Amino acid sequence: MKAVGVAVVSLFLLAAAVHGDANLPDLGPIVISVFPLGARQGETLDVEILGRNLNDTRDIAFVRPDIRAQVVSSDFFSVKARISVGSRVPVGLHDYRLRTPSGTHVGVFHVGSLTRLSEVEPNNDLKHAQKITLPVMVDGVVENDDYDVFRFHAEAGQTLIFDVMATRAGSRLDSTITVLDERGAELDFIDDYYIHKDPYLSLAVKKTGDYFVRVAAATEPIATLLDGSRYSSYRLVAGAVPHMLHVLPAGARRGATTELRIAGLNLKNIDRVILGDSLAEGKVAAATAESLTVHMAVPATVAPGRYPLRAFAGSFEAPLQVQIVVSDLEEKLATPARSRDNPQSILVPVALNGVFDTKKARDFFAFDVRAGERLVFDVDSMKLGFLDDPLVAVYTLDGKLLASHDDRLQQNGDEPPNLDSYLVYRFEKAGRYIAMIRDCAERGNPNYVYRLAIYPGQPDFDLRSLTPELTLFRGRTVPLPVRVRRFGGWSTPVEVWVDNLPPGVTSEKMTAEPKDTIVKDNCALDRQLDGTNVDLPLRIAIDAPAGDYPIRLHARGVIDGKVVEHTAAILYWWEHVGKVTGAVEEQKLVATVTDLPAVVFEAPEALSVAQGKVARLRVQVRRYDDGKSPLKIEPESPIDGVKFESNELPPGMVTAELKLTASSAFKPGRFKLRSGSSLSPPIELKAKNSQEDEQ
Repeated sequence: MKAVGVAVVSLFLLAAAVHGDANLPDLGPIVISVFPLGARQGETLDVEILGRNLNDTRDIAFVRPDIRAQVVSSDFFSVKARISVGSRVPVGLHDYRLRTPSGTHVGVFHVGSLTRLSEVEPNNDLKHAQKITLPVMVDGVVENDDYDVFRFHAEAGQTLIFDVMATRAGSRLDSTITVLDERGAELDFIDDYYIHKDPYLSLAVKKTGDYFVRVAAATEPIATLLDGSRYSSYRLVAGAVPHMLHVLPAGARRGATTELRIAGLNLKNIDRVILGDSLAEGKVAAATAESLTVHMAVPATVAPGRYPLRAFAGSFEAPLQVQIVVSDLEEKLATPARSRDNPQSILVPVALNGVFDTKKARDFFAFDVRAGERLVFDVDSMKLGFLDDPLVAVYTLDGKLLASHDDRLQQNGDEPPNLDSYLVYRFEKAGRYIAMIRDCAERGNPNYVYRLAIYPGQPDFDLRSLTPELTLFRGRTVPLPVRVRRFGGWSTPVEVWVDNLPPGVTSEKMTAEPKDTIVKDNCALDRQLDGTNVDLPLRIAIDAPAGDYPIRLHARGVIDGKVVEHTAAILYWWEHVGKVTGAVEEQKLVATVTDLPAVVFEAPEALSVAQGKVARLRVQVRRYDDGKSPLKIEPESPIDGVKFESNELPPGMVTAELKLTASSAFKPGRFKLRSGSSLSPPIELKAKNSQEDEQ
């Protein structure tokens, strides 16, 4: 568990570094795990939220009024809450905002349609496998060096699906699924299926009998939060349930009717397909076990964007969804077996939809342009949840490469990843040209779906807040991280500012230059982001009133004499809510004004002490006083039988190593360190036994 402890501390430090001045701590609530990850429609259940800075949680408010949460108790590391879900809540992820005196946290909570149960330990092997009846949702936790094994009965001819929801729902677990027969022989295994590492597989049952499904961490030995710990919660969906794999086209035109061809499993009884939260209802024209033909009329009033498709068999809603794009473009299917010499002819603007179903698959499209025309080649694939990585390129008819673009993916834990290609190209000469799209690694899979939108480029930009929450310390300056992205050839600076500020808080306008930000990836290589990052400085007066305040972000630019102004989209805080990306459900950025303690401690969660032996407690100390005098560190209250030494930290030092000696029997329990009025997080004091390592 030492490595997991290091990972937890790293997450805490990362939050401080990402969110503002590196010298300021993040004292807002940090949620690392929720268990269970969700509920069933119409269910009330008790939930435990684990993380940091969760003490004095005031409330948990869901965006939907038919999901209600009551805080039962809270301490620094956890919140216990009771959540009630209405019977008509749609299947899927739903946002909540957790509020403490020091800040807020926006997270996600899953609502499902199947019978729900929790895993019961021990269930690490076939002998101790937990018996389940399909179909079912199982909520579990993959602990350190843990396997969760479940035994189930299946009938010949059934098609079963097994889907683990973890990273998609904010968990830190990178999981795997293994299906075994009654003797323990492996029938199938999957690691990554979705873009952010969650697994899925299906099983065509050939023989009636008992089988096993095993959920485990992807990496061994256990090394990080992603590989298994008490924070690694998951939800397993299992059974012969209706399941959509993908839809073609992957888009629908608003104000028109689109014929959707949905591929999947167990679809024969599906009689309705709903867009989003009842934005449109598709009519099922044909249904087989593996496909649906649906006619979807999307009202012109539906805003462009990505939405879930929800499938129903009577009143039962399928437990998993697929994503679809709504736009003003005509949707076309890619014609198979095309080549550069025999491209598919298209008229721009258009959205082209296809599948990289085999290795080295690529699609070619021919189109005409005018001299000086600027076109955008805009791809959706990873943003729809698929694991492929499309690359788009533009050629002349004789095969000369004019331009190409991958997604500029950067592996940097501080920044949301770049997903999918976006290419803008200005054609100097009129004529006929060819666009090509393929997977960048030339992989193939029947579910590697892409949507390539080609349309005239109109210079524009957008503004994004990289967080929905911000803690503002009185007497300090706190940066607010935002990003400006340019589209359609926008090439001039953009002015960014914040308004509706809390009383006593001021800021200033900043400029995003027309140059994408460069960051270091995990290998210390330069990587280009899909926009320009800007930190807006927020200066908080020493007497600013404490409290929560919604604030607004604006951006303005001028190009070709035209003034363009936008407000900001508010995004999930990347890695603060796992791998969940995109815009939060309620577009609100909340700033919390509070006091900065004179001293902030970062201490281990637990320490073991043996009678008559010395244990060393290492504590990281951040000082926000003048730092000129020694700092005395002592327990908040004396601990009978335990002596503290070396508890004075000289000026300029940031690490204290306290010596603890248990001279007699003591009562294990939690204690806090104190320096003046500042307190550390709780530390669990344990009685050391002979099996424990020296700490």
